[in-house]
Amino acid sequence: MRTLITNAAIVSMDDSIGDLSRGDILIDDGVIVAVGESIDAADAEVIDASTMIAMPGMVDTHRHTWQTALRGILADGNIPDYLRGIRLQMAPRYRVDDMYAGNYAGALDALNCGVTSIVDYCHNILDPDCAHAAVTGLRDAGIRGLYGHGLTPITTNTWSESKGGSDADSDPADLETRARLARSIRDEYFSSDGLLRFGIAPQELAIAPVATVQKEFALARELGARITMHANQVMVRQLFKDVEVLHEHSLLGDDLLLVHCTFNTDEEWRMLEGTGTMVSVCAETEMQMGMGYPAIAEVTRHTPGPSLGIDCVSGDSGDMISHARLVLQASRYRADEPGYQQWVAPQTMAWTTRDALRWLTINGAHAAGVGDLVGSLTPGKRADIVLLEMGGISQAGWNRNDPAGAIIAQAHAGCVDTVLVDGKVVKRGGVLVHVDLPGALRTLDESHEYLYDQMEQHGGFIPQPPIDIPLYRERA
Repeated sequence: MRTLITNAAIVSMDDSIGDLSRGDILIDDGVIVAVGESIDAADAEVIDASTMIAMPGMVDTHRHTWQTALRGILADGNIPDYLRGIRLQMAPRYRVDDMYAGNYAGALDALNCGVTSIVDYCHNILDPDCAHAAVTGLRDAGIRGLYGHGLTPITTNTWSESKGGSDADSDPADLETRARLARSIRDEYFSSDGLLRFGIAPQELAIAPVATVQKEFALARELGARITMHANQVMVRQLFKDVEVLHEHSLLGDDLLLVHCTFNTDEEWRMLEGTGTMVSVCAETEMQMGMGYPAIAEVTRHTPGPSLGIDCVSGDSGDMISHARLVLQASRYRADEPGYQQWVAPQTMAWTTRDALRWLTINGAHAAGVGDLVGSLTPGKRADIVLLEMGGISQAGWNRNDPAGAIIAQAHAGCVDTVLVDGKVVKRGGVLVHVDLPGALRTLDESHEYLYDQMEQHGGFIPQPPIDIPLYRERA
């Protein structure tokens, strides 16, 4: 039950500990009990990390894990492509087996990349069995995180039919039916403490009336569920202002994690101040799909701080280190751009690799509602730890005096050698060891083949002519 990680370069993300060029970490019964330069624990299993960097497990605060079997299909897609191909064409064709496969293999992908906690935004619950399958997939994978139970009635309230928040002919699926399912899922799987916590993902204000969303927030708070919700991610300013609406109805709070907020107004950013509401920035999706520029600066100024999400694995990879590097460089450019307009060269660095690591760890854990448990290598916290192998030819020569900089500037998911979740080794020597990996791959392959067969039988990923999306077309 005791594990000793030795001789690692340590990035603790705890100011009282700091970084160590070489140090040890002692774990006992899933808890970090000591971090220091030399720890004596003769009875512990030893993990030699002499060529590695030890860091807290990363936290992905927004991932549609159920889309894993459609990985990369949106490599060149924008929001209309996503709505037509994923939400309208493929999502309704998902079986129970596909929901399980996506969440199981998708969570394993996260662990393989050093992501020990995810916020699973599960907004494709076609029937009760799909919800059970999604939760079971996460549990079988052994990941920590927040299961975000989606409340959108997929087959009856879609972007193609939405009147953008109008009360006319809204939400034909009965809320109480969906509420009963949410209660039963919470009671069956989340009645005691475990790696997973229960959350609610209300409907988007772009497609559901405020009164309905208000009731969904009330349900979440009745159930003690953390709330996560897309907000202001499309340029539909004439129609709605999500944060303003949430503010006006007293729905903002420290149990709320908003996603994107790329089109917040200045006034909306001010409304978030002091509420405790957090924001997940999903830069690759945002910049690819026409969802605006990642709002790292605004989130930093007006909220407890930004976290990062991969978002759509149907478009982007699960490599959070590379994602953080992209967000960091994009944020640096944006900070320097006003000077460029005046032909003034930047003299200081606006954002640092330490900032990017906070987005991945401390801030992510806070946003996911597990900041008391993980996010730093602090004695007393649970042992979610990642060891990055830096001894290969592509990392050799890295600056051991600045392991934090080395992680963001030089590493990537392929460097993830060892992963511990709650003190249990789930990846060792670059290989997942806690599951039947060939079996997991077969499960995902079967789902992939079925979904692509369905796609072919029903006119392709985006059947022609494309389904009209009036809300997006008329007001974009």
